[in-house]
Amino acid sequence: MGHQLMSSVSRRRLALAATLAAFFLSASARAAEPDIDRFRTEIDAFLGRLGPSSNGALEWVGSDIYEVRRDGEVLLATVENARLSLNTPQPGQLLLDRIEIREIARKDEGKLIELALTLPKNMMLREVDGTETKITLTGARADAVVEAESGRGRETLIEIASARIDHPKTGTWVSLGPLSMSSKLVAEPSGGWSGPVEFEVKGIEYFLPQGPVGGTIDRIAFTGRSAGPRLDELDKLRHAIDQLQADDSKSPQTRASAFLVTLSTISEPFSTIRGELALEGLTVRSVTGETLIALAKAGSTTEVTGFDTEQAALRFSISHEGLDLAPSLLENWKVPRRVVLDFGVADLSTQALRNLLDALTTATDQRVSGESESEANKQQALQQALGAAAMLNPTFHIHNAAIDTEGVGVDLTAEAHGSPVAPKGYTASGDLSVRGFDAIPKLSGGIPFAEYLPVLREIGVEGTAPDGTPRLQFHLTSAPSNWITINENDVSAWFDGTESAVGPPRLLKPSDPPMRGNDVKSVQRALAAAKISVEQDGEYNSATAGAVARFQKQNGLNVSGVVDAATRRRLGGMGDPLRQGGRN
Repeated sequence: MGHQLMSSVSRRRLALAATLAAFFLSASARAAEPDIDRFRTEIDAFLGRLGPSSNGALEWVGSDIYEVRRDGEVLLATVENARLSLNTPQPGQLLLDRIEIREIARKDEGKLIELALTLPKNMMLREVDGTETKITLTGARADAVVEAESGRGRETLIEIASARIDHPKTGTWVSLGPLSMSSKLVAEPSGGWSGPVEFEVKGIEYFLPQGPVGGTIDRIAFTGRSAGPRLDELDKLRHAIDQLQADDSKSPQTRASAFLVTLSTISEPFSTIRGELALEGLTVRSVTGETLIALAKAGSTTEVTGFDTEQAALRFSISHEGLDLAPSLLENWKVPRRVVLDFGVADLSTQALRNLLDALTTATDQRVSGESESEANKQQALQQALGAAAMLNPTFHIHNAAIDTEGVGVDLTAEAHGSPVAPKGYTASGDLSVRGFDAIPKLSGGIPFAEYLPVLREIGVEGTAPDGTPRLQFHLTSAPSNWITINENDVSAWFDGTESAVGPPRLLKPSDPPMRGNDVKSVQRALAAAKISVEQDGEYNSATAGAVARFQKQNGLNVSGVVDAATRRRLGGMGDPLRQGGRN
């Protein structure tokens, strides 16, 4: 009897315990539901922003399964067979097999959300005509920290072990991997910010049947960094962009005008913007296996600095090294194996730039009342823009302009202050170094002023490069009094395109077609008398111009290869020979 009583009490206790456990589990589940609803709302908001944030190019259509649930300690959203529409010049639909989004944690009192994503293994781009492009990803994942309120990213890391893109209709394919990409917005203790960005992909292989060509690229990488003195001003700019993107009821022109108006109210969102792109190990082969193009490396850099100071600067460079082309494309000795273009603008007044922005804002602001008021504002803005442009007073730099072929190499550095359009205060100078000058005629196709090469040979100064190889060197200057001088010789006449005076003596210089006549023959006879060899054919070609330059150099005259009055007198006082033959 006692045993039965004890058993009855035990059963009642177990029942009570089970009831309490069920109650607490039910309460816990009910407490978790708001988190699930909140997570779903945040994902819905992100999907809704796809269209505005891409200017309508990408829009969420839907999916077969869209489930949000708790998975252990994290919230999990599963999306299967997602569909997005592409509103591009070649519209279509992008299909993704499965995406998993996990909310790992919430930081900074819930203002930041840490996410982990499993990216789709298979994607399909289906164009309107039914053409399909298959994309396969292996080991694709992403981690992100986003702002809970705005959905904007603060940190992003994407890693893909390998990927392949196939276009079955044409036979085009690309494979690559590994690939990684990261970006971050870092708040500095000073109130400023920095934003490093890195991208790298290796092991690229491709085949293009249209060529038909295939090949490889060892590596493509991008490194960027932007920064500013005030994070709150950057946030204002980002918020303004979000609002403009969300308002798709206005035309792109109206939204651009509104953006300029907003931008004029934001102070110093950036101080530095820099991006560097690098490519290594490019090979292009024909279907027979012949190497058509081989390139060791290439790159470009863009940098803008000083927007938070009184003077800003812009610099851009592009270069390549180790280029080889198949003889069927270009003769070996003509291949530009190395090219560098590195130029910039410095000493840009930031106040003048702000004034210029204000002028653009006034000119594009659509909120004026009445056509006459709008026209008056535009005229005022134009005057303001011209005044701001005059205040810029930049310095232009050619940090390096270089090209190297097998037999010829050219390196140029230069800078210019002011503008030749407003000659007050304008000056420019540069230094040009040439390797293999005498081989330049072999490359003559399209070289500017090729007819003056013999003259430049006389003007140049022999020198050596740091590696000991011989160079012909030129120092160039330009100013309002002497628009172009080379090694202190005025060659402005080269750029004077006006016709010679009707009566003799005319200014003799290379032209197309060449100048002919008795005056040319007289110059050639005088050169021969001065023991300078030149053909007596009555044609003022590059060889005659070179001979004139040699005579000018020997007699302490301005070396230009142009027979001007001073050269004519020194050649023997030819007087005014009859002008027979003239131009062809």
